[in-house]
Amino acid sequence: MCGAILVICSIKPYNLVNKYLNLAFMDNIKVSSTDDGLILVENDIITDYSSETSSTGDVIYPTFGEQYAVLSCPTIDMSVPVYWGSNTTLLEKGACQSPSSAVVGNDGNSVIDAHVNTYFSNLIDLEVGDEVIIYTKYGEFSYEVRELIEFDKTDKSYVNKDDENILTLYTCKIQVLGSSDIRQGVVCDLVEKKFYTDIQE
Repeated sequence: MCGAILVICSIKPYNLVNKYLNLAFMDNIKVSSTDDGLILVENDIITDYSSETSSTGDVIYPTFGEQYAVLSCPTIDMSVPVYWGSNTTLLEKGACQSPSSAVVGNDGNSVIDAHVNTYFSNLIDLEVGDEVIIYTKYGEFSYEVRELIEFDKTDKSYVNKDDENILTLYTCKIQVLGSSDIRQGVVCDLVEKKFYTDIQE
């Protein structure tokens, strides 16, 4: 029993350190492959753009396995890389966005999830009114938390396409033994779009 508790306690610190190392050592572009044939692309995402922006612009569509964004929640001191697509390998590296959801900057529901014991460990600390920012290669998009949500994993109402410009973030509800069937998260309203005017693909 003591050994099992020690293993559980050691998972979180290792993954948190690994997360910050991944962020700290991102090059302009890094491409690598995994044992399962997945091609990983890690981009240098701008989080301090200081030139002119526009409320309209074009998104740059990511490929499966590409890190195309950084998710920032200042009130809970969370900064997480976001990958396009979802599988075990990508969930070990950051948050994942469902390819069936809207690319950030396009109209619709952008759906992002991550493991509760790593990158979204403090997601449930977000409160209504908190700011959430998505930084991409092509722009910065600000959201405000509208609603705290909890739903069963079979309930697709929060993760389906939507006509509203919203951001849905979710993770598993913490459970000591086994995996939980309950998901927790937030729905956020789009507040501002800032497309970069001098960024090239």
